Amino acid sequence: MKVSVLYSTMIVKNLEESVSFYRDVLGFSEGYHVDLPFGGITIMESPGGACVELIEAPQFEGGLYSIGTDVENLDETLAALKEKDCEPISEITPTTVGRQVFITDPNGVRICLIEHTQEYREKYLQ
Repeated sequence: MKVSVLYSTMIVKNLEESVSFYRDVLGFSEGYHVDLPFGGITIMESPGGACVELIEAPQFEGGLYSIGTDVENLDETLAALKEKDCEPISEITPTTVGRQVFITDPNGVRICLIEHTQEYREKYLQ
């Protein structure tokens, strides 16, 4: 089982304003952007390599939403986690970039386990 942290996900009220803050105030660069029917997603990359995923999604409360990860095989990862008494808090859900499920750490922090499509891996994770 290999779980790699990719970013922290923040739900924002205004994507353009948030991108401007992370870019112009903190010095992050814009990675990539995806338009969604309800808003959009922009990955902001820090000079040290860490990323913040900004999501404009009015259906969610603003603030830290989850830690986003990449897993090679979601089914195998879930089986290994269940052996360690770590149960998912959601069902496996298809997304535009693969399949995902949420777990929580002992403090209640949501961790999104994402098995990305090969196309996404080749385009963004190389």
